[in-house]
Amino acid sequence: MTTIADGLKDVFLAGVGAMALGAEKTQELVEQLIAKGEITVEQGKAINSEVLKQAQAKGEQVSQQAHETAGEAQRQARAAASQVEERAKTAASLAKEDAEAAVSWGRSQAEMAADAAKKAAGTAQQDAADFATALRHDVLEAQMAVMTPEERAAFAKKAAEIAARDDAKAE
Repeated sequence: MTTIADGLKDVFLAGVGAMALGAEKTQELVEQLIAKGEITVEQGKAINSEVLKQAQAKGEQVSQQAHETAGEAQRQARAAASQVEERAKTAASLAKEDAEAAVSWGRSQAEMAADAAKKAAGTAQQDAADFATALRHDVLEAQMAVMTPEERAAFAKKAAEIAARDDAKAE
């Protein structure tokens, strides 16, 4: 026999997973659990509220990390550009040949700094995308954990359709 704590844990895990499916799917899941008598309306509202708060907090955290990474890359690019400008001024007082070499070097440093900033931003975006994908998979597993075998079969069929559609879009 399942205890209330086990039931609430299952409901919570299902709720956490459901946040990736959006507020509508979360509401549907909670309504199903209420209808089955596994949770009360008040517990459903609390779970819905907590899931939304966690999704927002995680999204803000990922966004903040991306902004911090991009900001650091920009600061490094500015510092590198500042160094390039100083070296270019020094090189201008040398012979024309030496000045041209210094300017060329400075441009390559600026390009490398810009490339580093782009790479850091791309990495942050990929991390966010990877997190979203992992969260989507967790949602599916959590939902299936609280379903009857018939519901699982219908859900698995729908998940396969969605995966096929997503794969088609990716191509």
